[in-house]
Amino acid sequence: MSRKHVFWTIGLLLMLAAALWMLTRSDKEPASKVPVPPATKPAVVVAPPQTKSTLPPQPDVGVENEAAADLQRITRLLRDYRTIAGDNPIGSNAEIVRALAGDNLKHAKILPDELPRNSSGELVDRWGTPYFFHQLSRNSMEIRSAGSDRRMWTSDDVFTR
Repeated sequence: MSRKHVFWTIGLLLMLAAALWMLTRSDKEPASKVPVPPATKPAVVVAPPQTKSTLPPQPDVGVENEAAADLQRITRLLRDYRTIAGDNPIGSNAEIVRALAGDNLKHAKILPDELPRNSSGELVDRWGTPYFFHQLSRNSMEIRSAGSDRRMWTSDDVFTR
C-alpha cells in the first residue's frame, strides 16, 4: 500500500472517530458540574396605566409592590427548580405547582405550603386570581398576576420575566 493510501485511510478513520464521538457525547453536563447562575433580581414590570377620559380608581402602590415581591419569590422558586431539574417545569399553573411540590423526577419539594392556592391547586395572587405562567425559554418564564381588577392583560397587571 502506498503512502498516499495510508494517509487517506488514517484521515478517514480520524473523521469517522470524530463523527462517532460527536454523536455519542452528551450535551448535558452532570448535575454536580452544572454552573449555578448568580442570583439576579428578576425584572418586575408594572404595566403603565391606560389613558382614558374617565380614570378608574388608582391601585394601592403598596399592594402593587407586595405583588411584585410575591412574583420575585415565585421566580426564585423556579430558579431553584431549574438548578435541580435542569429546566423550567412545564404545563398549566396546577401542573407547575405539582412539579414544584415534589411531583418531579428528583422528588424535590420546593414549594412552601404557605403559598396561597385555589381549590384547583393553582397558585393565586393576593387577589385570589390564578397566576399565568408562560415559558419564554428553557431558563426563562414570564409570571403574570391579574392585579387588583382580577382581569388579565389590563393596565394594572404585575408581571416578571
